Amino acid sequence: MDASVAASWLLNEALSDTAERVLDRMEAGDPVFVPSLWVLEIANVLFSAERRRRIDSRHRDAALSQVERLPVTVCAPPGLPELKVLRTYAEKHQLTIYDAEYLRVAKELRLTLASQDGNLLAAARRERVPVL
Repeated sequence: MDASVAASWLLNEALSDTAERVLDRMEAGDPVFVPSLWVLEIANVLFSAERRRRIDSRHRDAALSQVERLPVTVCAPPGLPELKVLRTYAEKHQLTIYDAEYLRVAKELRLTLASQDGNLLAAARRERVPVL
């Protein structure tokens, strides 16, 4: 799952089909994996929303507490050897390195990728990574 999916719940935005399906899977006890950068991206989304006055500090803190309780498994960060793979995905699919990491984790762990990012989803399909 990438940060775009969880951000919609945490910011109380209208939920996409993907976000609803991930929530349903979590409630059913299905495992959900995120790369280590997901934690930073979620925190950044919440702090940025507060700075833009979309949410207040109470909402931010409640959302951060909610994140701590989510049944997600945070994968180990990539090491230096993974830089080559990340660079390849970023160049081949015109992805940010961050999105390349979501793709790498999903492909290496043989996971279904949940995202609301069209470019990332298209790259996953080209790499034969199942998408939600």
